[in-house]
Amino acid sequence: MTLDIIISFFITSFALTISPGPDIMYVLSTSLAKGKQFGLAAAVGLSSGLLFHTTLLAFGISTLIVAIPWLFLAIKIFGSLYLLRIVYFLYKIPFQPISVEPTTQTITKSNVLQQVQQGLIMNILNPKIMLFFLSLFPTFLRPAAGNLKMQVYTLGSIAMIQAFIVFCAVAILSGYLNTFLKQNKYVQAYMNYFQIAIFITLIVFMWIK
Repeated sequence: MTLDIIISFFITSFALTISPGPDIMYVLSTSLAKGKQFGLAAAVGLSSGLLFHTTLLAFGISTLIVAIPWLFLAIKIFGSLYLLRIVYFLYKIPFQPISVEPTTQTITKSNVLQQVQQGLIMNILNPKIMLFFLSLFPTFLRPAAGNLKMQVYTLGSIAMIQAFIVFCAVAILSGYLNTFLKQNKYVQAYMNYFQIAIFITLIVFMWIK
């Protein structure tokens, strides 16, 4: 694999990552609602999911899944139900303004890991990412350059690293706004509904042809 192919793939994947989309909006909404630590945890989960899709592609499993209509549909349905479950729990949270006094959300290992897990599952169950891998990767693979699996994992690692850096930057920058939101009872009261809107957008995005 030549350097120009690697650079071209990096530029292409980076452009797609920074373009407005469900993943980056999820990191943004999580950081705004809960703080940058949770946004960073979401970034870890989302970017780690790319390794899963890379493995499916490397061994031809993703091609098989897309080729079987009922299996691809099942993934869509399961992913949608998972996101609807999150929406339900967010909706059940009492809608009331918080105190004007600054508050700090408790950060524990369990709830941070839960955020990582949520981001990971969201990424794995998103069939659009699977289709993205199937459509993007083949244009950068060169059979004459050697082992195709190694090429796929090399490009997959590049995609994962650049996505992680972008998501972390978004989490950190938007996390600073969280301090302001905690002191503004009128804005903070609507943050759960903002997250609900993001998850509904994710569901719609999964079903758009």
